[in-house]
Amino acid sequence: MAMPAQAAPGGAHVVKVADFGAVGDGQADDTAALQRAINEAYRLADTGNGYARVEFEAKTYRLASQPVRPVAGRFTTAGQLMIPLRTSGPMITIELAGAGVQTGLQFIYDGEQAPAGTMLKSTVTTSWSGHAEGQPPAVIASPRGAEWGGFNRVAVAVTGVAIQVPSNPTLGGLNLFWAPQARLQGVRVSTPAPLPAVVEPTHRWSTGVVLPGGGNNAVIYLRDVHVCGFHTGVLFSEHTDASSLLVFACKVALAPLGQVLHTSRFGLVTVECCPILISQVDWADGPVAAPAGDRFRIDLLDVEEFNGFDARLNWTRHQVHINDPGNTYRGWIWMARSGRDYLNIPLTLNGAQNLQIHEIQDS
Repeated sequence: MAMPAQAAPGGAHVVKVADFGAVGDGQADDTAALQRAINEAYRLADTGNGYARVEFEAKTYRLASQPVRPVAGRFTTAGQLMIPLRTSGPMITIELAGAGVQTGLQFIYDGEQAPAGTMLKSTVTTSWSGHAEGQPPAVIASPRGAEWGGFNRVAVAVTGVAIQVPSNPTLGGLNLFWAPQARLQGVRVSTPAPLPAVVEPTHRWSTGVVLPGGGNNAVIYLRDVHVCGFHTGVLFSEHTDASSLLVFACKVALAPLGQVLHTSRFGLVTVECCPILISQVDWADGPVAAPAGDRFRIDLLDVEEFNGFDARLNWTRHQVHINDPGNTYRGWIWMARSGRDYLNIPLTLNGAQNLQIHEIQDS
């Protein structure tokens, strides 16, 4: 039986997942227990001051239950853990807060990608049959709401949490497309293989992080976020403010949503071993031409071209830096490239004539 949630200083509510039956030994299926904790946080935020925090210990929580799909339909979402649906009343916030400090994903040459603190470890292999079924499944998803063009009235914060899915993922990490606001800090979304052995992601619908879609009228905030081993690293739309973002061994690193909206700004973005840096991605078809122009600025795009340090990563060899055949993207990019191969690879653009790209290279 769940124990009462504890009141945190300042009146915010704290829900501890252990009080709802989560074991965190990496063996027991903690999906239902974590969902109960999230549901309780929603209840407390709804009846309290509009905010509640779900606190995890520095443990590995196994998620072995299939994703829940509430309603079939083109825009609905599926997740092993679902943020509750709120269609009326003021906006509230739920935070998923891990313990410990997550280590970086770079330079791990043997053994599994391991967290220093909280890990949500999915062991699920699932399927997706196309857009008519809804959006592809993810470990954590926010459902579609009924107002504001479909936004749920629950903002989502995730801090100090690692999310891991099986290699060659058949589901995404975080799908916050319908969240009105999102804040991610100290988040790792990856597959378990050591970096030189990341398996080629062939399921086009697998996306590490899906950020809120257009029309949210709020800042989407990312700091110290790493994504590794998905077909698409980060799908973003307007109002994104991101820095200290690493995308490793994804087919496409950054995927603009492809709508005429407001702008997004990225600080330092490091991309390693990704065949395509920027392209819109259709979950059924893969990289596609954007039908309308996103506007974005990247202050420093630090690109590590494939440098041949391990033949298992041959699939990550360069294809195109920016795929924008319709010349719809607008913005400004400072780009620095390095690696054994980069001197032999020109800056390759498919379109992208409306992007101001300034490359920093050795003379």
